[in-house]
Amino acid sequence: MTSILGRILPFIGMAAIALGSHQAVAQDRAAQDLPAWDKVPLAVGHEKPDLVLTGTVDRSDYQSNVSVPFDVPSGVTRIGVEYEYTRPDGKTVINLGLFDGKAFRGWSGSNKHTVVIDENNATPSYIAGPVGGRRWSLDLGVSFIGEGVTSRYTAKIWFWRQGEVPAASTFSPEPLVKGTRWYRGDFHLHTGHSDGFCTSHRGRNVPCPLYRTADAALDAHLDFAAITDHNNVALYGTMRELQPYYDDLLLIPGREMTTEQGHANIFGTTEYVDHRLGERAMPDMATMIERSHATGALFSINHPGSPTDYRCRGCGWSAPEATYAMTDAIEVMNSGNLWKQLGGGDAGGDVTIWEKQLATGRRITAIGGSDNHDVTLGRLGVGFPATLVLASELSERAILDAVKAGHVMIDMTGKPGIAFDLTASAGGKDGTVGDSFALDQGGELALKLTVTGGKGRKLVGLVDGRIEPALSVDSLAQARQDIALRWAFDGGRHWVRFELRDGEQRLFMTNPVYVNY
Repeated sequence: MTSILGRILPFIGMAAIALGSHQAVAQDRAAQDLPAWDKVPLAVGHEKPDLVLTGTVDRSDYQSNVSVPFDVPSGVTRIGVEYEYTRPDGKTVINLGLFDGKAFRGWSGSNKHTVVIDENNATPSYIAGPVGGRRWSLDLGVSFIGEGVTSRYTAKIWFWRQGEVPAASTFSPEPLVKGTRWYRGDFHLHTGHSDGFCTSHRGRNVPCPLYRTADAALDAHLDFAAITDHNNVALYGTMRELQPYYDDLLLIPGREMTTEQGHANIFGTTEYVDHRLGERAMPDMATMIERSHATGALFSINHPGSPTDYRCRGCGWSAPEATYAMTDAIEVMNSGNLWKQLGGGDAGGDVTIWEKQLATGRRITAIGGSDNHDVTLGRLGVGFPATLVLASELSERAILDAVKAGHVMIDMTGKPGIAFDLTASAGGKDGTVGDSFALDQGGELALKLTVTGGKGRKLVGLVDGRIEPALSVDSLAQARQDIALRWAFDGGRHWVRFELRDGEQRLFMTNPVYVNY
């Protein structure tokens, strides 16, 4: 019984204080000893705090609130607070709350070391809203301190400004998994924060809570899930709350910018970008892309070849042609065109749009996304298709950087079982999909592929979007097969990619290896 209480009591909080048996989480220990989930997620190149507040409390502060003011400069969009205090007698309890000079912003007692607040989301117990240009204060509630005891508190505070990007992830201070491999995920998911629905306990169709999508992503054997509700930023608070619990699934903040000229996802920012295309604040699509990039976001066009009519406002991409050159990625496969493929139709319309851009010399990454609005679809829902990303770790920064680099493949089956690995070599340089090689006329590109789950299926090699028999295998003989290929180039600009097909049905596709781009 004692050991169980020892684990539970630090997290009971307010109720335990009322009972007089509260045990504070904060111990006399260094910040680097805190559990990973209880540290502030930092920005790239912003490891040192902007402020360090220290002070002491003693018995004269018992059962009172100590205010510790600090100024947050204008232009700051997020603050992170990492708080701890010493407990010389093992009994001291100093609770934490925050005020922003104008309003109460939250109280977490002593069950959290870390608080993050920005304009659109906040650590549970705290309230999102304006951050910069205010005099904030720590509200230290001294619930208990003994006679003759002095406790020292330390609060490290970080200020985030527009365009700063997470060193690891928005909602996690450290990678969920370390090590380079192909991580599997879904880049297009909707929840009850926009138009995602599911069945309630009583059998009604209701807005679906975000945790149901996270559970469905785990059921689909995904490593990451980008939640991309239409035009909404309210979901980020829910994601911040869920990420510590879902420590086996990376939650990437996204948003589907839904306009009359097309839909696009932005990934990796919680800052608000105006989606109202044509308004004075957002005059055109080029401005929307520029402002998305200014927040540090990756910009990806969704289902560009979809029709635009009464069924879907602006589903197809009709923005000026020049906007393609500004984008980072294009969703070439989602559940909509995969349903067409299963029915015998052409699922490659968006692939054709993407390859047209490659032909102009633009290196835009092809990704997939289920565009799921109903988590009850099972295998044909979340993770159908799945996008595989070769990243150095499972963190938001590593995943999005790898997408920009083109280190991406797409699994259209909606379930694990097929895997590709590809190494390209030329001129003493090794690389993989997304990488570029310079080759003179007669130069040779060596390609080594390992295909798993392809027995009896067709490996299709494509050069500039056209099937190349010399890079293709009509029927793979083994469940796991190593394939060595060589290709001589004419000195021009080309791209080479691969697909695994069952008849004419695409099962798997890679991004290109580029030559002379």
